[in-house]
Amino acid sequence: MSYDPVLTAIAVATNDVLTDHLWRHDTAAGDPVADIAVALHRAAYDFALTARRLTETLHRLRQHCTHQLDTLTSYATLTRPHSLDADTLRLLQLLERHEAGRDAVITAYAAWRKHRPISADPLIRHLLPAPYNPRHGMVTLGADGDGWFVVPDRVAAEAWGLATSGTVIGDIRPHPDGWQPTAYTEPAHRTQQPHLVHQLPTAADDAAACASLLRWWAGRDRTHWHDRAGPTGEHPVLPA
Repeated sequence: MSYDPVLTAIAVATNDVLTDHLWRHDTAAGDPVADIAVALHRAAYDFALTARRLTETLHRLRQHCTHQLDTLTSYATLTRPHSLDADTLRLLQLLERHEAGRDAVITAYAAWRKHRPISADPLIRHLLPAPYNPRHGMVTLGADGDGWFVVPDRVAAEAWGLATSGTVIGDIRPHPDGWQPTAYTEPAHRTQQPHLVHQLPTAADDAAACASLLRWWAGRDRTHWHDRAGPTGEHPVLPA
């Protein structure tokens, strides 16, 4: 997931995880869906532009406010840079545009989504382990018979406390009680080295099963990290 404003807004509103603006492939399709895709593309462009300008304005205001606070606490005076008033007004305008733009994106996306799947490959899925919350990262699921291999991205690894990202951390499989997560680093471990395979309690759904895997590996990494502490309590540098 690229975590750009448009894809993040869609994930927060719908829990659909996209890795790209997939609707762009439909803008020249020559069918009725193309009109929807064009409208979505324009809404996405405008929303991303507003988000960028809003970010720049907020950063500028933060710098101004920090300067004012330093001046007030150090000299009991305030300076009034001309841009502060203008930026504050601009911020209010951008906030209104941002909310309207977000609504436009979600409405257009819902119309487009009725006609298109979010993945062109049925053997690959993308999932938020914390539903509707992209801050906790994304996992990629690769089909494996009746189950799915689980691979966390960098944001997920950082959010959940894993030492590494981009590699298999196990799989999830359908279970009568929901989904069964199993932790390992190599699929071959299931048959060749079962002592390296750890079956975790069943979870209610696929997202919860992925979250269970992430929590298990985070706990294991923390334990391993503490076990590696030297006599002074210092730890070696974690791998990138």
